[in-house]
Amino acid sequence: MKPDGTNSLSWSYVFVHHSKVRKVEARLNADNVPHFVHKTVRYYKKRAKHGVQRQELQTVSGLVFLQGNPKELQEYLNWNFPHTYLCKNCSTGKAAVIPDSQMQPFMRINETEPDRIRFLLKPFHYYARNRILLRITSGDLAGLEGYVIRIDRDRRLIMDVGGMSVAIAGVHAEHFEEVDQTGSATLDGSPFYERNLHEREALIDRFFHPVKTTKDVAPQAANIDYLRNYVLTELSQYRMLPAEAWLILSFIIKEIGYYYAPSFEKLQRHLAPIMHAGTQVLQEMQRLIDSEPTEETRNRYQTEQQELLTTYGYLFMDSDIA
Repeated sequence: MKPDGTNSLSWSYVFVHHSKVRKVEARLNADNVPHFVHKTVRYYKKRAKHGVQRQELQTVSGLVFLQGNPKELQEYLNWNFPHTYLCKNCSTGKAAVIPDSQMQPFMRINETEPDRIRFLLKPFHYYARNRILLRITSGDLAGLEGYVIRIDRDRRLIMDVGGMSVAIAGVHAEHFEEVDQTGSATLDGSPFYERNLHEREALIDRFFHPVKTTKDVAPQAANIDYLRNYVLTELSQYRMLPAEAWLILSFIIKEIGYYYAPSFEKLQRHLAPIMHAGTQVLQEMQRLIDSEPTEETRNRYQTEQQELLTTYGYLFMDSDIA
């Protein structure tokens, strides 16, 4: 089964275990499924050998872009790579969709100057405040939109690639125009999207609430601690399987991102107890990975962990236990 694709189709992406990327690429090539894996070139000197060695490494572990209709792509994944799902854009809750017009320049840069591209940990809206959205009007990158920010003394375009933030270096010579955002959603609008939660997820969701004042922080952190301790108790009493514990702990991290990522930039210091509690949840997830006896399940957990950290990891970076 193959997704029917043309060059005008959009792109989505998945995370697979880093050890399986080559195998996945081989299958995609055999099935003529357009795809792309961003790789970073590293040069190093081998011991006892002369000269410099060149090595290509995955920039983001396990990240694979696929071109095609999202529904058809997911059907293809279900058929050929069970338990592999298109990643969602955390701001919409739907499968991430990247226009082909955006992916083409992105891939061209990777072919010629891969070091110009840098994946950032913080979400795109983090870079938007008090900045003007610009569109490049000259050169090979014409049409790309984003915010121009100085990083490491270099002028870079920060753009949104399917919910991920990507910085493109070396845009100091390009021409820009301001993007008309009339009628577009503002950052002050509701950050929440409509979700269809399963029964278990709906029960967990009752323990999460938007933080309106600093007094709301401690009770919310306590709720997260309660959920984590509940999972640990159920596991220790053999009333819960590790697979169910993994699903609950994963959803707790997604809930933290859903409720608190939109206000994280403004309230980072006040939200620290919540992020501290979330870091402890991440630690329990790592323990589940370390204790999982089945390699296939362990690899799946690691892949899902990588996806969570790529999307929400910046929330927990400053935790004293991270």
